[in-house]
Amino acid sequence: MKQFSYQIGDELKTVTVEQVGDRFRVSIGDRVYDVAVRQHQPGEFDLEMEGQQWRGHVASDGSRRYVAIAGETWVLEKPRPRQQKQHGSHPAADSGVLEATMPGLVREVLAVEEAAVKRGDTLVVLEAMKMELRLTAPFTGEVRRVHCAAGQVVERGQVLVELEEG
Repeated sequence: MKQFSYQIGDELKTVTVEQVGDRFRVSIGDRVYDVAVRQHQPGEFDLEMEGQQWRGHVASDGSRRYVAIAGETWVLEKPRPRQQKQHGSHPAADSGVLEATMPGLVREVLAVEEAAVKRGDTLVVLEAMKMELRLTAPFTGEVRRVHCAAGQVVERGQVLVELEEG
């Protein structure tokens, strides 16, 4: 049996995985799932759970994992310290610079210069490795500058949006 902790947004989730024959018993909080997983190629897998089947994709970027299944994408990362501003694992986001987390295609830009944004608002939708990644505002503030446009190909670490906290 293996146990993992993941940060999904502001929520800390503990996941327990136990292999039972050729399937897995996955516990997330008080929910238990019977799951079968078959890998096709690196980063691509089939998932069967509760009688339903989905094609999934996973990509890693440092301590983050991006998991896309059935049109939804989750960003999983190692738990971060409670006082993120002082000891955060994403200093660029804390400073108001939103960067591409991996190479990809900018699908949509929702950020507008001088517009007010709330923490968690989607600012840019990026497509990478058949996944849709929603890059969100790390704090409430104002969009200072937009550095990307829909249809643009971006590289990992490229600045997409600058924010000012306020």
